[in-house]
Amino acid sequence: MAHEVRDAARLRFGALAFAAFCLASSATYIFNDLIDIEHDRAHRSKSRRPLSANEISGRAAGAIMVVCALGSLALAWLINRETLFGVALYLVLSTLYTLFIKRVLVADVIVLASFYSLRLLVGGAATSIVVSRWLLAFSSFLFVSLALCKRYGDLSRAQEAGRRYTTADRQVLLSLGTAAGMISVLVFALYLNSPQVTKLYRNTDPLWLVCALLMYWIARIWILADRGVIDDDPVVTAATDPASYVVAALAAAIVLISI
Repeated sequence: MAHEVRDAARLRFGALAFAAFCLASSATYIFNDLIDIEHDRAHRSKSRRPLSANEISGRAAGAIMVVCALGSLALAWLINRETLFGVALYLVLSTLYTLFIKRVLVADVIVLASFYSLRLLVGGAATSIVVSRWLLAFSSFLFVSLALCKRYGDLSRAQEAGRRYTTADRQVLLSLGTAAGMISVLVFALYLNSPQVTKLYRNTDPLWLVCALLMYWIARIWILADRGVIDDDPVVTAATDPASYVVAALAAAIVLISI
C-alpha cells in the first residue's frame, strides 16, 4: 500500500514478520484447542481437529505450541524491538482472549478484530513504514464487521459456542456487522477525497470502483452468513470463495491502473 514493493530489505523483513505471526497464531490456536478440547469434541466441525479427534496427544501439542511461540519471538527479535514487542503483545492478548475475554459479551469481538489491526501495525514496524490513520480506520471497521460475522455465523447454526450470545442476538449482530462493514467503505471514500491520496496515485477516479467492489464483497459475505454458509470463520470462507478472488483481482488491477 505504500508502494515500496521493490525494496528488497522491506520485503525480507515483511516476510520474516509474516512467518513470525504464522508461528504465533499457530501457538495460540493450539492453546485454544487444548483449553476447549471437551467442548470442541461436541462441535460440528471442530470435532475433526487433531486434538479433538485424538490424532495427537495433549503433551505433543503442548510441545509444538511452545516451539511455535518461541520461534515467533526469535524471528521477531531478528527484525527489531518494535516487532518483538508486537508479537509478544499478540501472544499475551491471545492467551487472555482464550482464558477470559472470549466469554465477555461484545468485548470478544473488539479484541478479536484488534488482532488483525495489530498485524498491520507490526508489519509497519517490521518494514519501517508508517501505517496511516486512514488504513487503521478502514481496517478496524472492516475487521469488526468480520468478527461480528463470525459470531453471527455461529448463531445462524444455533451454536452459542460457550459464549454469552443467544439466538435472540442475531438481529443486533447483523445490524452492527453490516453497519461496520459499510462504514469501512465510507472511510475508504473519504480517503479518496483527502489530499493524502494524491501523493500515491496519479489518477484517483478509477479507485472509486473499489468502493463498489467492497460494498459487493461485504454484502455478499453477510448474506452467506445469514444463509448459514459461513464455516466458522469468514476469512476461511473467503479463502475458498471464487468470487472473493475475482473481487481481489479486480481491486488490484484498479489500483495498478491508478498509480
